[in-house]
Amino acid sequence: MRFLRAAALSLAWTGSALAAPPLTTIEDVLYKADGKPFHGLAVIQWKTFQAADGSTIATSSLAVPVVNGLLRVQLVPTTNASPGAYYTVRYLAEGRIQFEESWAVSPSPVPLKLKDVRVAGSVPGGSPGGPPPNPQTQIQISDVLGLSEELATRPLKGPGYAPNRAAMINQLGELEAVVGNLSDCVRVDGTAGPCGTTGSTGPGFVDGETPAGLINGSNATFTLANPPSPGSSLALYRNGLRQQQGLDYTLSGNTITFLPGAIPQPGDTLLASYRLADAGNPSGQAGGHLTGTYPNPQIAPGVISDVNISDVAGIRESKLALNFPTHSNANDPTAGEKAALAGTAGTPSATNRYVTDQDPRLSNARTPTPHGLLSASHSDTTPGSPTRGDLIVAAGSPATWTRLPIGPANRCLMSNGFDAIWNTCLYTGFSAGSVPFVDSSGLLAQNNTRLYWDNNNRRLSVGNNLAGATLYVYDALSATGLTSLVVRAGQGQGTTPLQTWLNSSGAELARVDASGNFTGASFTAATTSSRAAWRDTGLAGDPGVVANGDTWYNSAVQARKTAEAGQVHTLPQVICSSTGTATSSTGLTRLGSCTVPGNYLRPGDRVTIDFHFSHEGTAVGFTVEVRWGATTLLARSASAGETHVAGRAEAGVHTAGAAWSTQSWGASLALATSVGNASDSLAAPLVVDLLARMAGPTTETVTLRNFTVLRYPAQANP
Repeated sequence: MRFLRAAALSLAWTGSALAAPPLTTIEDVLYKADGKPFHGLAVIQWKTFQAADGSTIATSSLAVPVVNGLLRVQLVPTTNASPGAYYTVRYLAEGRIQFEESWAVSPSPVPLKLKDVRVAGSVPGGSPGGPPPNPQTQIQISDVLGLSEELATRPLKGPGYAPNRAAMINQLGELEAVVGNLSDCVRVDGTAGPCGTTGSTGPGFVDGETPAGLINGSNATFTLANPPSPGSSLALYRNGLRQQQGLDYTLSGNTITFLPGAIPQPGDTLLASYRLADAGNPSGQAGGHLTGTYPNPQIAPGVISDVNISDVAGIRESKLALNFPTHSNANDPTAGEKAALAGTAGTPSATNRYVTDQDPRLSNARTPTPHGLLSASHSDTTPGSPTRGDLIVAAGSPATWTRLPIGPANRCLMSNGFDAIWNTCLYTGFSAGSVPFVDSSGLLAQNNTRLYWDNNNRRLSVGNNLAGATLYVYDALSATGLTSLVVRAGQGQGTTPLQTWLNSSGAELARVDASGNFTGASFTAATTSSRAAWRDTGLAGDPGVVANGDTWYNSAVQARKTAEAGQVHTLPQVICSSTGTATSSTGLTRLGSCTVPGNYLRPGDRVTIDFHFSHEGTAVGFTVEVRWGATTLLARSASAGETHVAGRAEAGVHTAGAAWSTQSWGASLALATSVGNASDSLAAPLVVDLLARMAGPTTETVTLRNFTVLRYPAQANP
């Protein structure tokens, strides 16, 4: 069980005669600039002070987890405490301090928001309840020219860094301490083990190793210097209690992953002991006279020859190349038998019974007796005397081969479903409008619902019989209908158009040429709520050849381009343009914003922000701000009599951020300018914020009347 070290934050002691000081609840939700909830720790520190009820609050600190953005903590009020009482709060995430602020907590029966306790100024002090003075100036790393680059070339301390140990470089390039006994030897890869073990056999052992990883209450992944072999040999202890593999953690190679509910908390101690693989047992791919992998390699091909094998060795013939006889030839086929197998009889003899009708010496040389095809010599034939043009068909029941006399002139042979008959050649049983065709069985057929000709209106329907146009192509079958129309260029198409549309006089209206270009008098398209009438997916590169009037979309710079006067030009893009809201609050309030998507801006782009604020009232002054992500581009305060504040901010994007400049003025407010550089990442969505607040409590308002964010894409011309 862990106890909070600060008396100001401890629960009332059960059964104690002393009463705890009163507490105020601070509860709020924190978000990151991309709109996602903040995850991390809020570390709250304070120096000794005396509470309003006379209680002494000792110097200490408290780490409060922020989960899904929710921050909730109870603290002793400082605004009614001894002079100089305040709280310093540092927000930690991703292993580093994200930002820092000071709190002045007032007594309150209801929970307070962060805006109610946050104090302006980086170093608190002074009288209780008021903004603390700033006796010193904090210098950020980015404020010192070249300091960030110099620090980036120096190695960092890793999570396993410890004094009085040999140093190693982990996979992230960070310095960590080598884990092992003081008598161990350090290897090139940073692992440690007993000295003088090269070439020895048997497993190794690691005892008392501290797994590498940050113990902060949220990190669940830790690494060992070596993978345990076997994995079940790992004995992992947390604060002296052995953890159960599969219940408290899982192991993959040398990576330990704690399960939810068993994640180490700040202040915990981890120790691990395990066995290493036996270096004396080979593993991996075999070589030399062996093939396959250890521990079960095989003899490589070609290693063993006849001289290596005894004549009495028990090896199957299928395993050997028969370079010498291994059996008797007593039962081999004779020459005649072999000749018979080849298709001839060989030499006929009393012992050669292998004969074949392929041998010309064994053919039947008898002369057949002449007889008529329709004579009684055939049992399946009806006798008859044929004449010129007759056919022989199977007729009757049971059927026999019978003479079918030649039919009259200009008649066609056809089937009546039972017999072959002579009939008129033109079949007139098709439905009106049917277009006859030969079906898959080779028969003349029709399908009046799928292929239809309307002779009165001169209309052909394919896939239906609706006759809705001169050519109506539509597969009307409801279950499996699929309509498609393909026009494919021929091998000798050349410059001949694929399609041409003409008016009633034969003059061309439009065409699709052999390259797929569409040319027409005009083009009209209708945009709907779900689809744009004109869509150009774009390519990363520009066309090799462009002409005046060409326009296209370039996906690399995310910009639409045109060609005029022999040069390529990009078109400005309106990212946002809208009216804003109004506020009468004394706290800084967002009146309008514009989100620039991640990876949308490129080096060379320029973004302009035009804005116009109005003040409704004459009694209280106000302040307006414009922010580029986390960077404040402009902050101007106006007097109570000021009626309007307008201005423009520009951001020129480069490889490391954006160089910005601003201009602002009012009805009576003097023109002011400023410049700077913003290092906000453009890989994630960036929010342009327009904010305002009143100088004091009032019913007056300040309103964002209009703002516009324009992008001028980068473009280089010859």
